[in-house]
Order: sequence, then structure tokens, then C-alpha cells
Amino acid sequence: MNHRRLFAALAVLCLLIGSAFAVAKLMPAVVDEQKCIGCGACVEKCPVKAISSNDQGIAVVDKEMCTGCKKCVDSCPTEALSVK
Repeated sequence: MNHRRLFAALAVLCLLIGSAFAVAKLMPAVVDEQKCIGCGACVEKCPVKAISSNDQGIAVVDKEMCTGCKKCVDSCPTEALSVK
């Protein structure tokens, strides 16, 4: 009986974590190209390597890879990145 309760609790926990991840995936980072100075701070801070720089040095976010963790947002000195 205790195993069933433990399994049920773990199942609920997995659903909650999965839901939070799914919500984060719906809100990837967005770059304001007018504010981006191409410093690369966001590229370095992104834990999943979802940000790269284009030919002009402007940050580009891969929306499929971005987890919405906001580490890039916190690292940007010009507030060019946001999560909406």
C-alpha cells in the first residue's frame, strides 16, 4: 500500500515539473535588435546554447531550444532580452 502512495506522489510531482517545463517552453527569450550591442554575454550564459550571434553580431534565440530560464535576460547589460 505504501508503494502505491509513493508512486502516486511521484507521478503528481512529475506532472507538476513537466507542466512547469511546458509553460517555460511557451515563453522563449526575445531579442530587441535595437537594444542589442552584440556583447555576447547572453551567448555565454545560456545553459542550453540556444543563443547565437548573426553576421551583424546581434543575438538570435533558437525558440525550439530555449527553456525560458531567463539567465540571458539577467546577463544582458542593455536589457535587450526579455521573456514574454
